[in-house]
Amino acid sequence: MWFPRFLSPLKPPLKRFRHRARTGYINRFHSFTPADFREKLRGLGVKTGDVLCVQSSFDQFLGFQGNVGDAIKSLQEAVGPDGGLLMPTHPFGGRAIDYVRAHPVTDLARAPSVMGLMTEILRRTPGARRSIHPTHPVSVWGDKGLRLVNNDWESRTPCGRNTAYHRLLESDGKILMLGTGVQPMVFYHTVEELIEPMMPASPFTAEEYTLQTKNVDGKLYTSQMRLFEPVLSRNRRLSLLVPELKSRGFWREAKVGRLEILLLRPDEVLEACRSMAKKGQFCYLPEKNRNN
Repeated sequence: MWFPRFLSPLKPPLKRFRHRARTGYINRFHSFTPADFREKLRGLGVKTGDVLCVQSSFDQFLGFQGNVGDAIKSLQEAVGPDGGLLMPTHPFGGRAIDYVRAHPVTDLARAPSVMGLMTEILRRTPGARRSIHPTHPVSVWGDKGLRLVNNDWESRTPCGRNTAYHRLLESDGKILMLGTGVQPMVFYHTVEELIEPMMPASPFTAEEYTLQTKNVDGKLYTSQMRLFEPVLSRNRRLSLLVPELKSRGFWREAKVGRLEILLLRPDEVLEACRSMAKKGQFCYLPEKNRNN
């Protein structure tokens, strides 16, 4: 909004007023409690004993009558201690190639998660464990969650075989997107490795990088890994997958307050992507649109 110069001193008070008015409106008409949140998850199909890969934007929990700890506790109560939670805890934003060039060693004890406040809080939660991985470590909680991490550093791509994401697929897990939409779904990188032979171009670099991870006990682990091919990666659009998921009945969404919730199954995401690949369809912008 444009303000005449003599009205400039009014800008901060007006912004604060708009913020208070919006917050008051949301808290009055779109508030929800942790119990409401858990009930909505149940309605979508989350059960006790499930293992969930959770990606979230706590900024989208508008109207939530609790804090980030309450949100995580609600997720823990939804799956129970015999189930599990998995959250991505990448130590970088942007491109993996740029990160490893600047950080040849990832120190898991010192590198925070940049994947949102909930992921960093889970990383610090008693009983949680962070996987040993140079670029895409995860934090897990719960019995089934802890089973997902093992020799993750031995994977030959960031989220492929030998990672928690691939074990999520093998464990009949579920993917829960909270206020993020489908675009940032990390599990899709697992799919990229699995359907790579069907793709006209590899989503991974031809070069194999030597990377190291330092665990919390100071022990170093060495990885040999192809990373994401930069040109194809920046044109990845998972919105292209949505019609296939919906047509197959694989799309489950709900809303509580203003929070949009999406629940997917890894095996169904893989099935939809393989079906698209057989038709020559992939989740990347066509070449002619890449510069638009």
